[in-house]
Amino acid sequence: MINLIPLQTKDLSYLWQLVSERNKWFIKLRYIAVIMLLCLYVFIIYISDENIHAVQKTGIAFIFTGILIYNLIFSYIATANIIKNDVTSFNPMKFALIQIVCDISSLMIIVYLTGLINSPFSMFFIFHAIIGSLILPGRVVYFIVFIVLSVFTALTMLTHFGVIPEFSISNTAPVETLSLNYLVLNLLSFWLMILLSVMFVNFLTSALYRREQQLIEAIQKIEKAETDKQNYILAVVHEVKSPLSVIVSYLNLLINGITGEINDKAMNILTKMKKRSDEAIELTNNILEVSKIRQLKNLDLENIDIETLIREVFDKIKVKAEEDKITLHFTDTRKSRKTLYADRHLLEIVLSNLISNSVKYNHSGGRADIILSDRNDDLCISVIDSGIGIPSDESNFITSEFYRASNAKQYEKEGTGLGLYVVSQIVNKHGGKLYIKSPSGIGSDEYPGTSVVIHLPYIQE
Repeated sequence: MINLIPLQTKDLSYLWQLVSERNKWFIKLRYIAVIMLLCLYVFIIYISDENIHAVQKTGIAFIFTGILIYNLIFSYIATANIIKNDVTSFNPMKFALIQIVCDISSLMIIVYLTGLINSPFSMFFIFHAIIGSLILPGRVVYFIVFIVLSVFTALTMLTHFGVIPEFSISNTAPVETLSLNYLVLNLLSFWLMILLSVMFVNFLTSALYRREQQLIEAIQKIEKAETDKQNYILAVVHEVKSPLSVIVSYLNLLINGITGEINDKAMNILTKMKKRSDEAIELTNNILEVSKIRQLKNLDLENIDIETLIREVFDKIKVKAEEDKITLHFTDTRKSRKTLYADRHLLEIVLSNLISNSVKYNHSGGRADIILSDRNDDLCISVIDSGIGIPSDESNFITSEFYRASNAKQYEKEGTGLGLYVVSQIVNKHGGKLYIKSPSGIGSDEYPGTSVVIHLPYIQE
């Protein structure tokens, strides 16, 4: 069996995908050719005033029917799971070779029935040579082209010497009456035209394919380097987090008076240390989440009761909201209860980040509204607050990694700049969209507020 795999191939899965797409394109293109043949047949039989031989009428009708039938068979093969992405099986490359051989054979018959070297369809051999060069290895294309040119030349010479009958659909001089020198010159030109076309296209296709393979390799190396980097980050941050957690535990013991009474000055220092340590732990947790999300290949999808999940997040944030005198409102305006498939853990991170932000960046006596609604085939989760808002010229950067709005620093609101970045990454992995605007519509001049709206598709295929 001829090896149809290009020598420079390093990613077979990419090759199978590329050739499969082109095979489907050829099938669609062939239906156009069938329509053109039908038009030709109608023109020759009913419109043209040329004297058409019965063999030509029957032959063209036979070829028209044959191409239609085998293209229907090819359509079935392309969709019936018969083709396997395996070198030893009936793969897309072999399927492409069969299509090209069938098309060239049909074209050879049409060209013979319409005048050989005088046929207006002989130029289509160049088209098929180019098509073959886009898919098959150069050695295979050259072999096929050599066979085609040899058969074409043999038929032309046999016709010239009267060995086989000649058929024509034009008023050009019969091949039999042409000068042998003229005939040879035309055949040499035809050979040269096709071989140069194959050589040129094959060179360009091979060069492009090598570049694509190099690009794939580069991407794979980048992905591996990114994975290694994230693994390193995870290991380092875990090592950093452990002593931080111990420090916070000891600070809690000291603040709670386990070692005895502490004066106000020492308590103030311990409280500040505790606050900074908590911030450091929050930062390490966020970095861990970012690294895990970047490494995540597949989501753990399950049927989510979004209302229950929101109420669970509410319960965790309720104490902080009450301390800051922030009123939380939850409204479900959905008319239907479609199934939402999502990663529960990741979705909980999204909701915790957004609702926590609506409390953290709010003011005493403020409010935060969480609204569920439907929009076409999406679930909409809106978190709207009456907090400090986001400067209009910074809204495009707010989901960037480690970016914090300038007014957050002005109001001395602590944070890591990773919360909304994590949210955006999770929403993207679910195929959703994130919209952020400020003012929110429920704020004031001093506190314009922020509105964050997430669209999540109900069902992921």
